[in-house]
Amino acid sequence: MTAPGVAGTYAREEHETGFTAILLRLLRATPGAIGAALVDAEGEAVDYAGDRIEPFELKVAAAHWRIVLAEIELGALSKRGGATRRLSVETTRKVFVIDALPDGYALLSILAGDTATGGDADRALDVALRDLYVEAGWACPPDLFHWHEVDVKTGDGARPISVRSGKAWEAVRVIGRVATGLQQDEVGFRVGVGSEDCELTLVRGRDERWYADLPPESIQQPQEPTR
Repeated sequence: MTAPGVAGTYAREEHETGFTAILLRLLRATPGAIGAALVDAEGEAVDYAGDRIEPFELKVAAAHWRIVLAEIELGALSKRGGATRRLSVETTRKVFVIDALPDGYALLSILAGDTATGGDADRALDVALRDLYVEAGWACPPDLFHWHEVDVKTGDGARPISVRSGKAWEAVRVIGRVATGLQQDEVGFRVGVGSEDCELTLVRGRDERWYADLPPESIQQPQEPTR
């Protein structure tokens, strides 16, 4: 159903759930994002987001890709190589990324065909997946995701001056600007905390949120050894 007066957008047909805001944040933070859908083991849509694609089409795509993921999970590839975590398929017009979640659930992300994926491009996806774990009450392995959302205070030129580690704020010094691996409208810095023993990369995403390549609890100034 097309929203009245808005060409090319589709109105939401269902009530929002606790997952809706997570999916919407993922779309806003990802250049080229078209839609995202969370499905269960049977391919039924639990929730979805994206007004650039007809909801029924999004749900059908998610169900189909869940079947493909299931076939891979039961096949020789997973038996020899281990549990399947992510399947990414690029076509001339779209990119389909489906992430396996606990209890047979999966998240499908649909992006424009020229969208960068993988590695540094998956900052927002890492955070969205972790948020889904929390919302669903799943136990999240501490080393499952590379990028983490963090709180950052900035100074002149929007350069980071401190980052929150747990309940404390740690002062940081900027070592340099990140020149590669950034998406459109992102800004990155390599920073140090305390001595040179702790360094991390901070990236301000296009959603104005900050991401770090270390979890917040690992960002701290090394303590002087006690005598």
